[in-house]
Amino acid sequence: MSLPAFLLLLFVPLTVNAAEPAAPTENPEFSQWIKAFKTSPKGPFKRIRWYCKDGSILPPVAGACAGHGGGIQHGEWNEQTRVLRDAGFYVGNVLAALDINELVASASGHVQLRQVLLERYLMAADDGWIFRGARYYRGALQVEDEVAAARRLLTALARAGQTRQRDFLLLRVAAKLLVHNEADTDIARVRHLSTRLGEQDPGFEKLRNKLHAQPDAADAERIRQYLQNAPRRFRPDYERLAAAIDNAYRHELLEARLAAVAQSLSDRPVAGALRRANAVFNQATPSVRLQTAARLLRLLREETGHLSTSGQWLDLLDASLALEQQVFTAGSELRTQLGAMSRRQRLDSLGHLAMAMYGTGELSQRQWQEMRSALEGMAADEVGLAELRQNLRYLARAPQWVEGGYQFHFSLAVQRLAVIETKVKHFIPDQLRSGPVLHYSAILDGLLIDADRLAGLAHRIFNTTTGSGVRMLNPGLARGLLRIADTTGAQLPLLEDGIYVLPETTAELPPVAGILTLGEGNALSHVQILARNLGIPNVLIQQHLLPVLQAQANRNIVMAVSPGGRVVLAEDGPQWQAILGESRPAADDKLVPELSRLDLSFTALLSLDQLRARDAGRLAGPKAANLGELRQHFPENVPAGIVLPFGVFHAFLQQPVSEGQQSAFNWIQNRYRQLRSLSGVELERERDIFLQQVQAWIMAQEPGGEFRRQLRAALRQQLGSDTDFTLFVRSDTNMEDLPGFSGAGLNRTVPNVKGFEELLTAIKQVWASAFTKRAFAWRQQRMLQPEHIYVSVLLMPSVAVEKSGVMVTTDASNNEPGWVTIAVSEGVGGAVQGEAAEELRLHLASGDVQLLAEATAPLRRVLSDSGGVSYVPVSANPQVLSKDNLQRLRELAETLPARYPMPDAAGEPAALDIEFGFHDDQLVLFQARPYLANRRARQNRYLHALDSGLRATAGQQVRLDGIPRE
Repeated sequence: MSLPAFLLLLFVPLTVNAAEPAAPTENPEFSQWIKAFKTSPKGPFKRIRWYCKDGSILPPVAGACAGHGGGIQHGEWNEQTRVLRDAGFYVGNVLAALDINELVASASGHVQLRQVLLERYLMAADDGWIFRGARYYRGALQVEDEVAAARRLLTALARAGQTRQRDFLLLRVAAKLLVHNEADTDIARVRHLSTRLGEQDPGFEKLRNKLHAQPDAADAERIRQYLQNAPRRFRPDYERLAAAIDNAYRHELLEARLAAVAQSLSDRPVAGALRRANAVFNQATPSVRLQTAARLLRLLREETGHLSTSGQWLDLLDASLALEQQVFTAGSELRTQLGAMSRRQRLDSLGHLAMAMYGTGELSQRQWQEMRSALEGMAADEVGLAELRQNLRYLARAPQWVEGGYQFHFSLAVQRLAVIETKVKHFIPDQLRSGPVLHYSAILDGLLIDADRLAGLAHRIFNTTTGSGVRMLNPGLARGLLRIADTTGAQLPLLEDGIYVLPETTAELPPVAGILTLGEGNALSHVQILARNLGIPNVLIQQHLLPVLQAQANRNIVMAVSPGGRVVLAEDGPQWQAILGESRPAADDKLVPELSRLDLSFTALLSLDQLRARDAGRLAGPKAANLGELRQHFPENVPAGIVLPFGVFHAFLQQPVSEGQQSAFNWIQNRYRQLRSLSGVELERERDIFLQQVQAWIMAQEPGGEFRRQLRAALRQQLGSDTDFTLFVRSDTNMEDLPGFSGAGLNRTVPNVKGFEELLTAIKQVWASAFTKRAFAWRQQRMLQPEHIYVSVLLMPSVAVEKSGVMVTTDASNNEPGWVTIAVSEGVGGAVQGEAAEELRLHLASGDVQLLAEATAPLRRVLSDSGGVSYVPVSANPQVLSKDNLQRLRELAETLPARYPMPDAAGEPAALDIEFGFHDDQLVLFQARPYLANRRARQNRYLHALDSGLRATAGQQVRLDGIPRE
């Protein structure tokens, strides 16, 4: 039986995150306009005008603004450019016309600033981009005005960011992209010229790849040899490319810039070091040049707190950029000598490159100090193999940290401009491939391969063996079709038998066979917890391996991820059949609802104080029952709440599905029975129709006068008012937080609901969310009798926490005893949505803290006065948790499991998954449940065989003066 057609019109998808930022206005014509600008002789302009200081706009006549206080001449935007800018695409920028103070100081200006910088990147990378023709449109851009404006903008950025450590990277990127003197950075020019020539001349592709992956000074001669047989029309470009390579490996520009900044800072101790450095750069070996340049980069960054004039800032930035180029060229030469370098020498080079990345702003001071600690852990002549591998794997986090820094500043602007110009997606990868992290990754990769070889391990990504660029998030074994997503997974028709390469682990991810994540996200998000619970393998893959994956797209593959962290991706075939047979879920893994415990007759609304853990699965779900128990142990940390038990939901479903027809409850039971008789495409189609129908019916139905009276009475009793409140409306079913299944984040939470009618709508949204396609699909992995899903609802007062996140009372990264793992972000609802959160390991006995990742999500969720949540920029402080916060969490992790143990599937005490927040530095607890890992994935014989080398080499020592065998 189907529902009346009008109900389907009422259906609104409920899988949209209520806190998701609004997308920019889009128009299918926008990208066509951009293409047209590239070929137009006027680009984004329609004519030239004088812009006078008194506001007058005059025709392009010499001296037009003389009687108007002076002014500047430049192009006037055409109508299409104005439409684009009104839609949030800030293109066609004339630096001289920008309001520098507004651009730097305001929140809206920050959005525009990053797009201004990305436009300059596109101009360099794409032959002028939309200014390609306008470069020859006389008067459209005045070079001297643009250079002067760039200098003003850099100075304003420097002063604004003087107290914001994380803005130093933004400032240096701006200095790279904004032409503010006669010199330019040649490394970027080499990349852009070689990319363009590779697109135009297929024969150049092999040499282009070499330039991007492992450049060196001899490449100039290789280019000159190639151009002898290159197509004639490209020869001038190849000559320019060879000249740019020569310039990149010359020292004259560096000498001039170091002398200039030494003069500017003559009263500072760094001046002497700068003067002495030139002799080193002219004579020393690549290793010494790298060490010297890295040290000077660090000193210059640390000098920024003592600068007072615009001249000092600009001289320092120019010197810093020149030193970065020296690091890059010295690193290129050093890599040609790797075959003769010992492990110790390679580790020293990693240390210098890490220092350089700190000096460029790509690593924070905290990140660099953590790198130093890991390197100091390998200071002896001999190091245990296990310790060596652990330290190297920790050092392998640095490239992801560097990428996170660029994502923090530019991800939102890249996503926005990519709507109209896909080439902007290359911006962040280009920054990584033209900086110190390129050489850091290559040297580290050799050390990791060497250490894994000694341990009998190696990552195998089809025909590529690698030691870095791969990190296990969840172990598991799967087969499926390899799919590569262009956008977030929430916008893709993801299938359960697919292995997906995703740019980030989206909060709306349905169950799939395997996940290859290009974006870090965090290890404690709801999706990661679900994947770990169900044994879905998940691996972090860095961007440089993406071409290897793309070559295998749309083919059937096998993905094996061992508990020890080894990763194998291979083409599927008959040889895998016996191995994969072991990984199939057994029938007894399925969860059966405990119907005998349900008390669906109980319909009274409860306070949290009336619930205990024993009520889970009887009156309400485990979330509310556990919180009720938790409130008894920690009354000062758990807010009061109201619970709508299962019986309220069941009574709601007793209403007729349509006038004169059976109840919705009976209709749902019948439809489930019908679905069990179907299969394949027919099952999928009918299932989707059914789920939409159920959601539509719930949202259209009136809950009734008696329920309204009950709810108002409970609000007055618990909150003191049935009109003046804000609440988080949270789902809680009988099929989550069970000993064998977490169900984390499957159903809807409606944040910060204000108003009684809005509360009724939110309650129905939560009820309906149990029937979304995603929630249904995840549950079907484990649940028998899915028709017996019952929803309770937890109403909790909104708490405007400044920071929030998740703590699990186990080591989710290294599986070492005595450690807990924390993921936290600024704002409400932190870490659970999968954003790039601060991740830490905290040792309970000693209080030691190890940084796993800094929070690099650029926005935080805050409670809106009108209800709901909004997004605002995060604070200037890259460190989220204070020492006092960490001490409070440490005390909680030590006391909570003893006061309130929770069992795992085997009945043993489980690690706990705790959602928390801090408001005015007071700890607030929102949830506690078992943290469950899939035992099958960790006990699979094949996966354990992949780790056999680890067991065979336990206790082995490694001499660091030895040369790795390549």
